Amino acid sequence: MKKWSASFCSSNNVGDAGAVALKTASKNTSQFDCVARIVQLSQLDEYHNELKLRDNSGETFHTLALRLKFPHLRQGQVVRIRSAANDETANQKRVLNLQHYSNIMTFTSSSRVASGLAKVSDDRSGDQAALKAGKNVRVTLTEVDKKHAGLQSTSLADIFGGKLTGNTFRACFYVAKVEPGNLADSVQSYDKKSKKFSSAAAGKGDLVHRMQFLCKDVSTQSNNNVYRMLLYTHEGLGSNFFGKAANLHKDAAALKRLQGQTAQLTRFNSWVDAVVERRNGYFFIKDTRMVF
Repeated sequence: MKKWSASFCSSNNVGDAGAVALKTASKNTSQFDCVARIVQLSQLDEYHNELKLRDNSGETFHTLALRLKFPHLRQGQVVRIRSAANDETANQKRVLNLQHYSNIMTFTSSSRVASGLAKVSDDRSGDQAALKAGKNVRVTLTEVDKKHAGLQSTSLADIFGGKLTGNTFRACFYVAKVEPGNLADSVQSYDKKSKKFSSAAAGKGDLVHRMQFLCKDVSTQSNNNVYRMLLYTHEGLGSNFFGKAANLHKDAAALKRLQGQTAQLTRFNSWVDAVVERRNGYFFIKDTRMVF
């Protein structure tokens, strides 16, 4: 039966009958069904995930999904949402309202419906416009390398809890503070032979970022702790996060650019989606870059 259903669903559009395109969703005054891809999944709190949905019509909608009711949802999945309604009161982004009887069905990646939306990708133009307008909407400032696209997010509480196996994790957090406080000292010279760092102002060697992010996430909201993520690029980890390092003691333009980037990181409702690697008890950001 499983073999037959997989073969049948991969050859036929099973499950999309009667679904409306998101482009026409805002014109519907009654409830409707829609088929879309989850291009971004964000945990808002202990009980809710926010889904960013897109389909082939090029429209973007957001909706809230109860984590207890829909624990199986993952970023990148194609879903059919039953009994959704356009939220006419939303003014900062397009929103779908779900009822207590609404449901979310997922499609297997081998199905024809899912294959038809496989090329649907995230659109960051709305986030960029929100940042420029100074709106306090949630914006994810980074993206991870494609090879980690299937890696699911792990909470900071679990990552720093010491009970997980493996050394590579994906985390979504916000940055409370960037160290060092003097950003000119965040780029240093690294001598490969002696394996020592020195000030970029006078030292010789490769210019590298040497920064620390003090972070929090939903799982750690209720405690007073902050969690340290390191951006040390001397061994190649995290080298794409800010781009090529420059001597900030001499390059005023590069310093101003980095000041703008760190201001975005510490902005209210700015989030970082990052891949981190555990080394000797510390966590280093890698394979992640800022897109804004």
